[in-house]
Amino acid sequence: MSARELSLETLRLEQRGRVLTAYFANPPLNFVTTVFARDMDRLTRAVDRDETVGAVVLASDVEGRFLTHADAGELGAMMTGKPVPEVPFAAVLPFWKAVNRVIGLPGGAAVAQRLGPVGVGLLYGHRWKKALLRINRSAVVYLAAISGPTLGGGQEMVLACDLRYAADDPRVVMGQIEILAGIIPGGGGTQRLPRIIGTGRALELILEGAPVDVHRAYELGLVHRVVAADELLNEAQATAARLAERSPSAVAAAKRLVYAALDRPLRSGLEREFAAFLSTGTTAYTGRASAAFAQDRDRLADTPFLADPAPWLDGTRLAHRGD
Repeated sequence: MSARELSLETLRLEQRGRVLTAYFANPPLNFVTTVFARDMDRLTRAVDRDETVGAVVLASDVEGRFLTHADAGELGAMMTGKPVPEVPFAAVLPFWKAVNRVIGLPGGAAVAQRLGPVGVGLLYGHRWKKALLRINRSAVVYLAAISGPTLGGGQEMVLACDLRYAADDPRVVMGQIEILAGIIPGGGGTQRLPRIIGTGRALELILEGAPVDVHRAYELGLVHRVVAADELLNEAQATAARLAERSPSAVAAAKRLVYAALDRPLRSGLEREFAAFLSTGTTAYTGRASAAFAQDRDRLADTPFLADPAPWLDGTRLAHRGD
């Protein structure tokens, strides 16, 4: 089954060319839910198996709303409702690692659901983490078209996307609000945010918990581009169409190396980068690119990247042929 044929409860899918647009809808407030986490888990799995998809745009079907934040009522239902002693981090970590492995086994999701609300919460976390990591490791480019408030878990989802475009609209605010409820980000906020905007700014946003408007988000580097509201989706889809024509092998290698750049010593990163450089140079796509470059160089008497870059940048010079 192709990705666009999936039947999902919270996402409406449309594909044009190699761009798949996923419209999120949980009216009226577009809260992030366990069902959304399940749908994103299914979608990212399907996209990785679908060679017709080169880019995914995450958008909204609810006017003025994007990924507001996690549904507090749903999260509350996952708690025991009884006062318990504070459980130390050192005890929770090995428990979570073990549970995460069990849920990943065949039939593990069903076992978690039979445990009641707590099991559903653990399954929620497992699916969320897997879906977001899959986005980062995918050969497909993911773009967020942010058209409304994007807070807490909603922001964590867009932080996992490769590119973030936002509407020039006062309704667009972004932030990690979890500390206002006495918790911390649990879906990647403490890890991805400092990688994107730096440790100091990330810590300020997380400790304050106050959302920022779209222009401050741009200044901080939370979003790549601010676009007129009525042009947001078109702009995101146009970028997606261009990037969808890039070599999947090169996209996957670039994302893998860039996202891990801060996790290893420079020497190790440079070695892995050169190995990936050699690997991507063996693909059929690179062979076609070399031949096309030679043709253009002879025709233009110059490098096409200077003399005629447009068809290379928009992807038409090397339109995708399944490699």
